[in-house]
Amino acid sequence: MARQPPLNALRVFLAAAATRSFTRAGEQLFLTQGAVSRQVQTLETFYGTPLFVRGRRGLTLTPEGEALYAPVRDAFDRLQAASEALKRRQGDLRVRSPATPAMRWLLPNLPSFQQLYPEYTVHLITQLDPDLPFNRAEYDLAIVGLRDGELPAGLAGERIAQEELVAVCAPALLARTPLKVPADLARHTLLHPWRGDDTWARYLDKLGVAGEVDTARGVTFDTQEYALAAALGGMGVTLAQRSMIAGELSSGRLLMPFSERLYTEWAYYLVYPRENAGQPKLAAFRDWLLGVLGAPQASAGLSV
Repeated sequence: MARQPPLNALRVFLAAAATRSFTRAGEQLFLTQGAVSRQVQTLETFYGTPLFVRGRRGLTLTPEGEALYAPVRDAFDRLQAASEALKRRQGDLRVRSPATPAMRWLLPNLPSFQQLYPEYTVHLITQLDPDLPFNRAEYDLAIVGLRDGELPAGLAGERIAQEELVAVCAPALLARTPLKVPADLARHTLLHPWRGDDTWARYLDKLGVAGEVDTARGVTFDTQEYALAAALGGMGVTLAQRSMIAGELSSGRLLMPFSERLYTEWAYYLVYPRENAGQPKLAAFRDWLLGVLGAPQASAGLSV
């Protein structure tokens, strides 16, 4: 392997070539004129040729110095650009989330994270479909729905919330068509938040009216957010994650006609590569999100 030139001497050579003066180069680098001269001499010894012509009016690059100057300048420029990009990347926090948790949990609360941690820039990436195995090249953390406790190999994670589904609708809907007992759901449009999902059947079974309401009818959506928008518009009744609709319930924009709740085997997790668990930016976001959502700290730190 070829011996590499001394990098510090190259840095000094670059300053001297740009200023055409050992003195001005020393001022830029906080070195004495003698120290600059010695570094240049080291480089000239390495290459076995003079790089400068020393004259009364300053320095002039020799042909060999001219040949070296542009490549060294470009190399240091690229190194500086790469260093700055790496620093920016360390300050970037890329979070991937399904649309509804992004809309309901992250967006309303992100200003508080930015206030607490102004050194980090959050990049929010939304998705419709699960994306496992974890795509490390695209994001640092992800909110995913998993069967409770079943984290994929190599990932660490915190349980954000167990799936807790309740039936909700707009007040205007009940003004048009009363919904006093579970069997009255047969006269309402069922809004299905997810395609191919059986949660309405499971919820109706919990209410004791599984055979009285046809769960095959209604309108199906790709995300819970769309189903909630339809419910808010008075289209029908949907099932929703209880922790995502606290604002609508407290304001009266949505009502729970029944108190029953369906707890499933699914839960929302914040996941990330296990070897990255100690990164300050990941720890900051994890602790902030658990605090915002009131997730129990005892469930944190699950890993496979």
